[in-house]
Amino acid sequence: MAFATAGVVTLIIVLRALYAQYYAYESLRHLRQQQQDTLVALVAEQLDEKVQSRAAMLRRVARQLSPMLAARPAELRRAAEGMVDMPDQFNAVFLAAPDGQLVFSTAVPDGVRLRVDDRDYFRDVLRGQPLAVSDLIQGKLTNAPGMVLAVPLHGPNGELRGVVGGVLNLSAHNFLRELAHSRVGVTGSVCLVSAGTNPRYAMHSDPTRVLTRARAVDEACGAERPASMLEVARPTQPIVARYLLQSNGWEVVAVLPAAEAYAALVNVRQRTIVVAGVSLLFAAALMWLVMRRLLAPLQRLHRAVRQMAANPSALADLPTGRVDEIGELATSFAEVVAQLSEREAALQAAKDRAAESEKRIEAIANHVPDFVSFIDRQQRYAFVNQAYAQHYGVPAAHIVGLSLRELWGTQEYMACQPYLEQAFAGRAVTFTRESPDGNECMEITYQPAWNDAQDTVVGLHMFARNVTHERQKLRNLEAQTVSDHLTGLLNRKGFDRRLAECMARTSAGGRALALLLVDLDDFKAVNDNYGHPVGDRLLVAFAQRLRACVRKGDAVARIGGDEFAVILDGVPGRSAMDSVANAIVQAARMPLAIDGHSLSVTASVGSALHDGRHVMTISELFMHADMALYEAKRHGKARYAAQPACTPAADAGSGVVAAPSQEPAGLPA
Repeated sequence: MAFATAGVVTLIIVLRALYAQYYAYESLRHLRQQQQDTLVALVAEQLDEKVQSRAAMLRRVARQLSPMLAARPAELRRAAEGMVDMPDQFNAVFLAAPDGQLVFSTAVPDGVRLRVDDRDYFRDVLRGQPLAVSDLIQGKLTNAPGMVLAVPLHGPNGELRGVVGGVLNLSAHNFLRELAHSRVGVTGSVCLVSAGTNPRYAMHSDPTRVLTRARAVDEACGAERPASMLEVARPTQPIVARYLLQSNGWEVVAVLPAAEAYAALVNVRQRTIVVAGVSLLFAAALMWLVMRRLLAPLQRLHRAVRQMAANPSALADLPTGRVDEIGELATSFAEVVAQLSEREAALQAAKDRAAESEKRIEAIANHVPDFVSFIDRQQRYAFVNQAYAQHYGVPAAHIVGLSLRELWGTQEYMACQPYLEQAFAGRAVTFTRESPDGNECMEITYQPAWNDAQDTVVGLHMFARNVTHERQKLRNLEAQTVSDHLTGLLNRKGFDRRLAECMARTSAGGRALALLLVDLDDFKAVNDNYGHPVGDRLLVAFAQRLRACVRKGDAVARIGGDEFAVILDGVPGRSAMDSVANAIVQAARMPLAIDGHSLSVTASVGSALHDGRHVMTISELFMHADMALYEAKRHGKARYAAQPACTPAADAGSGVVAAPSQEPAGLPA
């Protein structure tokens, strides 16, 4: 608390100090910039004045040389040297004829012929300018950098008789050269940048940079620095001031490095940081003493509370009698402890009741025949009853902790995994599983177990019940409802269901389906001559022969008194259907021995084929087979007739083909 309080106070002070530093930085930068601007303006004005004074001197030299043009160049040279104080005013003076031929130059030895008609300043004078100031040029003999001031020399009648020029050699002593040695502050410097499209350094504190390329905009004598993100904290940008000379448009640039410009501010900042650190330590120590004294009663209360963990009687030592915040806190704590004691006793009693209830539930679960278990989120067993353990032949204590995959095996686990995922998603799931041999069927239920907030499934209650006998009873009952009580074949209900299933498979998979309707010829005479019991046994015997004429998976049904139907699912083709139909006709002709009587009956067969390539309903298929049966009976009975093609074209009643029965080469398997 002491350090936090001291830290907050210090933070406020530091923020105020930072604002003060920012204000000081901006003020100092503005002040330094004004000083630099004033300094550069003053230097530029002095340079312009010196240029103008030297221009006036050149005009005076031109006036004095005008009446002497007839003299020899050497005499003119001596006269010019006497008129100009070199090198204080110029490093050299010269006279050029109007054609550009150099008459004399104090810097060029006698006998050396030079021309200046290619110089801009010479051309400007020829065009009539009273004063021409050159850009930064290099001497033709020395290649030294320099600047030339030129004025016209007129004759008595005002005609142009020549050009008088003064040379300022920037590598020799003159007033411009002194500018390179000038200092701004202690570490700052001044440079001179030429004008034009290709600016260069005319003067620089580093001689090697003279005549090198300079920046046309924002020149800083090469002292440019990238801006820092913390410019206020650590200044890097120098103070730069610029001013253009009126005489030739050159730019005077003064640069004061940031280290010198902001040295005073940086020193104050460092001292401020040291003072802030010391004040923080002092404030923290002082606040620690104050807090320690203020919190002494709370510390005593804390010790008393800690002692209560080992000695509950220490509750009486709490300072509940104090009339202050500590007393209120002690009183509230004593009340809370009393309530906790009561709740702890109630909780222990509830735990005892829960343990007893858990034992009763476990005893009940262990005595029920169903399988009861519980798994956690990791699909590991947390509880199994005795029936479950006996089913797997493993003690219940050994099953607890195993995963479902470990107990069931991978194959069984993968089969049940989709139901487990649904249950863990929060939905109760019930399904049935049969053993691979079909001898056992289990009904399984997965019930999600939620947490107290009812927002997370923490496990699954799993219940399994053996329903093998119940399923067998249901199958028997179902078989009775679809079976003929006399022959054991499918009855009309079973026939309709089987035909619908086969039609659906044929339409979906394109497999051929054949329907054969079989009718016993003159069966009524058997009932009339021998009685209904003999007729019933005849039907049973014929049903057995009929079943022997088809494949094991084909459906055989008795759909009327002496009417039968055969469904050939997935028949290879029409020839196979014809073969089965002929086999049925031939099998019916064989005599049957019943109650000492040798009975001979015949059968008529009508068939229809559905290949799945055309849309057809069950009624249409049945109608085609029934029409074929009618044609077989109409042509003499004991025959087989087939519908030519069960297609939409055949529905128009194109006719039925009646085929005489033939002795089959063999019955189909």
